[in-house]
Amino acid sequence: MDNSVKRDERILIIDDQSLSQSYLRYALEQLGYQNISYADRAQTALSLCKQNSYDLIICAYNLPKGKDGYQLFDELKVSGLQQLNCGMIFISAETDPALVHSVLELQPDEFLAKPFVIRDLQLRIERVFRRKQQLRPVYELLQQKAYDRALLAVDQQLAQAELHKYFPLLLKLKGDILLEQQAFAEAATFFDAMLRIQPFSWARIGRARCLLHNNQEQQAFAELEHMLARSETRLFALDCLAELEFQQQHYQQAQQHILAAADIAPRNLLRQQKLLQLSRLNHDYELQYRAARDMVKYARNSIYEQPDLYLNLARASIDFALSTDDSEQQARLNRQATLSINTVQRQFADHKHTAAQQVLQARLLYLQDHRDKARLLLADLATQSDIDSLEDALDKAKALHEVGLSDASRALFKQISEHCRRQQPEPVLSAYLQQEQRERAAMAHGPRELNNNAVHLYQHGNWQEAFSAFALAWQVMPKNAGIALNLWQTLLTSPRPLCPPQQREHLLQQCYRLIENTNLRPEQQQRYLQLKQKYLSKLA
Repeated sequence: MDNSVKRDERILIIDDQSLSQSYLRYALEQLGYQNISYADRAQTALSLCKQNSYDLIICAYNLPKGKDGYQLFDELKVSGLQQLNCGMIFISAETDPALVHSVLELQPDEFLAKPFVIRDLQLRIERVFRRKQQLRPVYELLQQKAYDRALLAVDQQLAQAELHKYFPLLLKLKGDILLEQQAFAEAATFFDAMLRIQPFSWARIGRARCLLHNNQEQQAFAELEHMLARSETRLFALDCLAELEFQQQHYQQAQQHILAAADIAPRNLLRQQKLLQLSRLNHDYELQYRAARDMVKYARNSIYEQPDLYLNLARASIDFALSTDDSEQQARLNRQATLSINTVQRQFADHKHTAAQQVLQARLLYLQDHRDKARLLLADLATQSDIDSLEDALDKAKALHEVGLSDASRALFKQISEHCRRQQPEPVLSAYLQQEQRERAAMAHGPRELNNNAVHLYQHGNWQEAFSAFALAWQVMPKNAGIALNLWQTLLTSPRPLCPPQQREHLLQQCYRLIENTNLRPEQQQRYLQLKQKYLSKLA
């Protein structure tokens, strides 16, 4: 290895381990690099990047006291502190697929797993520097958003046969620029031409984007289904399929796709937000809670950590607790909601969140069967003249309905609808708001009382009313095995048909599947076994 040739590229090493820093210093010095800076934590690295420009950043994942390497890399990209002609090599001793896929979504120039030898590092660094040096004119124009000139610069380099080894990257850049310019007709022709040459994954993604923009849904579905089978395009395909399924109001399928994507790369907070919204649209309170919890987990210490994340975790905890019969689980969720509210009070001392916290306190009281106290707390809240946050307004409307302040709840839902007509919120949120308004209007009581009222109707022989109440409770709490058992029992024991035969059979099958896969309480289990014999004999 010849270290007699001195290199003047500016390199920043971000690693908290002194042994690793020493190894990287030795390796880089052996390779002739002299202009090297060091940071042992994210905040120091951010300060250095604000004061200096670098040609290469080597960033480790494990960093102490605050942001980890992923969060730092994300912030450097979002804030523009990492210019396009600055290389990024991400290094990590952790190679869990969820972390690797999350990091790769941020598109580092290289990902290097620890431990590595100097030769590996040398190959990666030299590859990055050659690429950045050759494409510097293009990157500088892209940094200025001078897309027409950048496209011309790409075409000029593509015309030079001696640069053939850079052609795949240059062609990908050309496709990216066409998409950025929204030149979808030209982009579609370009991607088709590329795919006739070689099945580039970036060209498949680009063509799918063009199909989606042109509302060619059938062709897009076919393309995306094919892309699911390829690891390099699977994540993109899942995100797009979720969007397409949502547009066709196939909410369960949309949720399944976005859940699969979140399992692959869980640190993408926008994806987790979509998962939260779809899961509550499907009344999947457990998954809603999981998504809200993961958003708080992955946003902590990052630029995305905001009080709304903790408020939404408290809301998801309460929604989940209200939908379950498990008292231990209710207690855990109660504690989680309280902890989230306390975090907002402690970490984000801001009066504008006071009303939202008060609503959550009222919902917690309702959850703890202190309905009158909850009602008094909500009655004290001033009438909301303007809606600053749809989530805050929706939570208040739900709380008012739960404690029996139905007129106030309906008025607030109406105000929310008028606000949505003016502001056009994100489509999944808009669909959820409309659904929540419809369902609350159909319920004379909160979800918790709905099942209890249905039991009372059943015990007094009001079969049709009991069935309607159980069916509505099942609609808004489709994973509650106790409600499923009550609905099942009503359908089996009623002396007369309560719904058309096909609907009856469908409900019986749905309830049966849930009950069979749930650990019931002893009383419920005994009742179920007695009913099961009757149900199975009827099937025979």
